Amino acid sequence: MNTPRPARPQAPPGVALQPGTAVTDWCALCKAWTRQTVALLLLTVDGVAPAGSWSWCEIHDDPDSPLPPRRIDRA
Repeated sequence: MNTPRPARPQAPPGVALQPGTAVTDWCALCKAWTRQTVALLLLTVDGVAPAGSWSWCEIHDDPDSPLPPRRIDRA
């Protein structure tokens, strides 16, 4: 049975969320320079304001080929 996807929330008129330039960063989990960080900017009629940042790792945050679950036997 297919259920319809919920509608994406729409931003108020005159407001847009814009990603900045992505930069490579250190991933503490992978111990490599595989993390990407991007600043998020909120564009309004009054100007531009920082809205935070978003980070992901090329290795362990890839939805197309996720890492297998790890299992540690503690017997």
